[in-house]
Amino acid sequence: MSALHRTLVLAFLAGCSAVGCLASTEVDHEPSGEASEPVEGAVCDTAPEGSDISLACPAGEVITAVEFASYGTPRGVCGSFRATSCNASTSKAVVERACLGQSSCTVKANNATFGDPCRRTTKRMYVQVACAPAEPDGGSTGTGEGGSTGEGGSTGEGGSTGVGGSTGVGGSTGEGGSTGGETCGGAGPSTTPLDAEEQAFLSIINQYRAQNGLGALSACTALSRAAQGHSEDMRDHNYFDHASQDGRTPWDRAANACYASAGRTAMAENIAAGNSAAQATFNQWKNSDGHNKNMLGSSFKVIGIGRATGGGTYGSYWTTMFGGASDASCN
Repeated sequence: MSALHRTLVLAFLAGCSAVGCLASTEVDHEPSGEASEPVEGAVCDTAPEGSDISLACPAGEVITAVEFASYGTPRGVCGSFRATSCNASTSKAVVERACLGQSSCTVKANNATFGDPCRRTTKRMYVQVACAPAEPDGGSTGTGEGGSTGEGGSTGEGGSTGVGGSTGVGGSTGEGGSTGGETCGGAGPSTTPLDAEEQAFLSIINQYRAQNGLGALSACTALSRAAQGHSEDMRDHNYFDHASQDGRTPWDRAANACYASAGRTAMAENIAAGNSAAQATFNQWKNSDGHNKNMLGSSFKVIGIGRATGGGTYGSYWTTMFGGASDASCN
């Protein structure tokens, strides 16, 4: 055997040995210093490749955070999970999409869901989540053309609302203190444009509508002024209701924000509190019949989205307003 051949053989054997030790250490041995008992109160599940991760919060609670998620060769016990070099980069994002805002969820642990982080290796899935009491998701309210009850119309969890409601025709004081007419009420120009989470919500709801055979909603500037103004008002004055503290209805606010079709088309409003993220808020509404009905309203063409954070009892407040007509005020 030539010297060159011997060198190549030795290098190959050394490489195999190193790889074998690494795989054995990650898969079969717990590192020193890790906890040997689960942490009390943690909500966790583990599953071998091809099985399901199933997570369930205590009664009355929902999943508020994904504290650990790894599809690959994670190790440890509940409360002290850790990832290894074999870890799908999509692990946490996939679990968050499926579970945030839910009381329970199931995720398939396989390559089709997460991609294959390490070929020719038997994989598994470890997940740990945090649960907390369900935050109020507000009431859904709607009115149809001519004042009849429209999409939604049911009282939501945690929020009081009238069924149907009266249609506003302008002239009432807006959230920002301006009056109806040429000056539009609602939020100001600095907070009315959709932020990143509001844009994400628009994408999520339109994907959901497409899955149900419905057309996409377009963002409407006037309705976003009204929605953002109401979210800011709830945060700044620490309340949670469809009715403003001065008694204005959603339809009053829409008209005052210069939505020209207010009072002449189907409209609805959803409110929520407690989650800053678009996906978690969408899940809150999807899991409530009245709110879900509004999101899937076939008569709606436009939407206003408003999110206010950083104050009030719940920290984050959302309002969505749905309209059946796109007019010049939506541009």
